[in-house]
Amino acid sequence: MTSTFIALTPTYKPVGGVVKVFDYVNHARDRGMPVRIHCPDEFDEELPLFQSDRFAPLLEDARVTFERGMRLGPEMEDIVFFSWPTHWQDIAPRLPRGMSHERVVHIIQNVRHANPKWIRGYATRLLARPMSRILIVPQVLEVVTPYLHPDSLSEVILEGHDWPYFSKQRTGGIDSPLRVAYTTWKSDVGIEVENRLGHDERFEFRSIRSTVGWPALRELYHWSDVFLATPLPEEGFYLPGLEAMAAGALVITSDAGGNRAYCHFGENCLEVQMESPDSYVSALESLADTSDLDIAAMRDSAYVTLGAHTLEAESAAFDGFLDTVEQRSSQAPR
Repeated sequence: MTSTFIALTPTYKPVGGVVKVFDYVNHARDRGMPVRIHCPDEFDEELPLFQSDRFAPLLEDARVTFERGMRLGPEMEDIVFFSWPTHWQDIAPRLPRGMSHERVVHIIQNVRHANPKWIRGYATRLLARPMSRILIVPQVLEVVTPYLHPDSLSEVILEGHDWPYFSKQRTGGIDSPLRVAYTTWKSDVGIEVENRLGHDERFEFRSIRSTVGWPALRELYHWSDVFLATPLPEEGFYLPGLEAMAAGALVITSDAGGNRAYCHFGENCLEVQMESPDSYVSALESLADTSDLDIAAMRDSAYVTLGAHTLEAESAAFDGFLDTVEQRSSQAPR
C-alpha cells in the first residue's frame, strides 16, 4: 500500500517556515507519494503561495489534496509531517494504535526549540518524545541535542532554498552612491541607519516595510549593492541573507546562530552587533572605502556558499531519510 504524506501547516501565508513545509511536500511528490495538506485556514487557489512557479504545480496534481482543519485520520503506513510544535496536540490523539512513532516526522527549523521560555517550554519538552526529526542546519542540532529522545532518528538535512530565483551575476566593485536595502519585518534598525546616513551623498537607501511577494523582494535585492540583514536573536536559517547573496548584494548581518550555516563573517559577509545602528553605520562606512578587489572577493565567496543550499540536494537527502524511516519502522515492535 502506498504511504500518504500528511503535512500540517499553521497557515498558507508564504513565510519562511511555511514555505519549508511546502518544499517537503514537493519532495514527497518527487518520491511519488500522494499528499494531504491540513491547515486551519481556508484553501484558495489564488493565494500568493500558489502563484509561484515553485508551488503552482500542486494545484494541478491529482495526488495532492487540501483539507481544512486538523482531523488527520492517518493510516498505519502514512507519514505525518509537521513543523509548528503545538501541532503535536492535533496529531497524537489521531494516530492509529500501534503506528510506529518513526513515521511521525518533526522538522525543527529554529534554535529557539532549546529555549525553555518559548511556548512556555512546550517545544523543548516535545524534543524528548519519540519521533523522527529533521534539523535544518548543524547549528540547530547542536542546541537541541541535550533534549532529544536518545533512540529517535534525528538527522541534519541542510536547508535548501530556491535562491536561483533571486540570482544576479555581478563582477568588480561598487559605484557611488552605495545603494543600501533593508526590510523592517523583524527589526527597525534599518530605519535608524537610514535616518543617520540618508543625507550622506555616499549612500542611497530603499526599503520594504510591508508584506510583499517574492518578485518585489527580488527587485529590491537586484537594486541594492548592500543588504542590511536583521535576523532575530534565535534563528534557524535567515532566508533574506542567502537571497541577497544570490543577487550579488553584499550582506551586513548580526550573528543569530542559525545563520552561521551560510554566513562566514569577514569572508562572504560583514558581522555587526545585533540591533546596533552604530555597528551597521560603521560597517557601511567601511564598505564605502573598501577596494573593488576586496568587494569582488566577498561577493564571489558568497556565490560559492550558495551551492550547499539547493532544493535538489535537500530532496535527495529527504528521500534517503524516508528510506531510513521505512526501514526502522518496519523493524519496530507493534
